[in-house]
Amino acid sequence: MLPGDEVTCTGDLGKKTFLFAICSCSGLTANNSLKTDSFDSNDPNMVPMDGGSVGVNGPYSAASMVDIGGSLWVDGKIQTFNTHEVAQQLKCSDDLTAGSASHVADDLFTEGNLFAQNMTLTIDGDLHIPPNKTNNGAKVLGATIKEQVDVKTPCDCQDLIDVPKIVGGFMQDNDNDALPIAPDELVGLPQPKSVELPCGRYFFTAIDSNSSLDITLTGRTVIAIAGDVQNAGAFHITLGPEAELDLFIAGNANFNNAATIGDPKRPAATRIYVGGSFKFASNFTLGANLYQPNAVFTANNMSEIWGALFVGGLQLASPLVVHYDQAILDLDGCDPPDQGCGDCHDCANPTPACTGDGTCGPCMVDDDCCPPLVCDAGVCKAIIPQ
Repeated sequence: MLPGDEVTCTGDLGKKTFLFAICSCSGLTANNSLKTDSFDSNDPNMVPMDGGSVGVNGPYSAASMVDIGGSLWVDGKIQTFNTHEVAQQLKCSDDLTAGSASHVADDLFTEGNLFAQNMTLTIDGDLHIPPNKTNNGAKVLGATIKEQVDVKTPCDCQDLIDVPKIVGGFMQDNDNDALPIAPDELVGLPQPKSVELPCGRYFFTAIDSNSSLDITLTGRTVIAIAGDVQNAGAFHITLGPEAELDLFIAGNANFNNAATIGDPKRPAATRIYVGGSFKFASNFTLGANLYQPNAVFTANNMSEIWGALFVGGLQLASPLVVHYDQAILDLDGCDPPDQGCGDCHDCANPTPACTGDGTCGPCMVDDDCCPPLVCDAGVCKAIIPQ
């Protein structure tokens, strides 16, 4: 359970938060290549498929090749200057300019004008565009539908998770004494250290190590850190077959050496919430869903992430690949099915829609789901299964 909350647990928090492969609270600038796709870690075959969507609350600029396996939702202008592929829908609240060969495999919705000289943009589905806006050169294989378009803001950045408050709650109520382990156990480590944590909630003042640190989890675990994570040596958090991790860091996290957090074969099992910034130098393996809405995520080294990014902004100086795990949408939760709600962000599967009477219930149509999800038999999913 989350501290101070009698109905919501960490599983509910995870599946309400990580709806996109990438969600940016401000702009997204891709000066190097970006690729997203998805899989379902509940499927032992781990087959790559469409569904790795990208949401941006702000301007979107792509100077390098982009291949988005899901939908692209942008609350701002879109400019592309290189090959650009979107496997599902594209939604834009402003003008869209395609400066090079671009393709949308489904419908395109825009509140602004389209600029695609010499047919640089092909839309396999329909184009939805307001009557007073124009299509300047895009090739539409479906119909052009003149109608008012209202693109929802994709990322829920107005009601941010209070990470320091959650950490403060676990500081007051934790399982350190039962192990036992001291809150300052991981501070000032001059020598390599290995720690095994069973199912429970553990609070630490900080992590500050000059040598390697290995943490192994054997059950469902919360680790709450009041300060920063600074690790000069190798850093690894390894999950056993039954383990899950919710890692709350009130401060910043800096990894200056090889580091691994989570399991790339089941990234839905690891959720990381950071009050500040999360930075790594090299040789980093992230099999987790990362929430850092107050800082820009900068990929300065070639990065491949299994899970999702919810960030304050995204700047790509090096290639980035994100494999979204659709299993995050079906985590075990504690919320009652008919709890009160203000919008879809207050609800999650199996009752993901905020109904007219202000309670969570099953979805009926795609618009009942938060972006970018679609409705299938009452629940919201990244893609409609074939």
